[in-house]
Amino acid sequence: MKFDKDELNIYEVEALHQSLLNAFTNDDLLLDMQNVNRVDMSVIQLFISVQETAKESSKKFALQNVNEELAQIIKNSACNFLLEESV
Repeated sequence: MKFDKDELNIYEVEALHQSLLNAFTNDDLLLDMQNVNRVDMSVIQLFISVQETAKESSKKFALQNVNEELAQIIKNSACNFLLEESV
């Protein structure tokens, strides 16, 4: 799944959640974050929840093509584990 927005925030989180649920029912969930430079805590919390669901379902979840700006936001949120692939 690829995102075309520069920023993902609370205003998109409900629609994003639904999109992720729909995509996740079929297969692993690999998110291409190439165009995303910023996320807020609501999106990070959603990613944490999706990662836990992936583990429980023995599916793969990964944020791919994360740029330095986005990686720093995730690290500053003490959520470095989101930058690692789950299996």
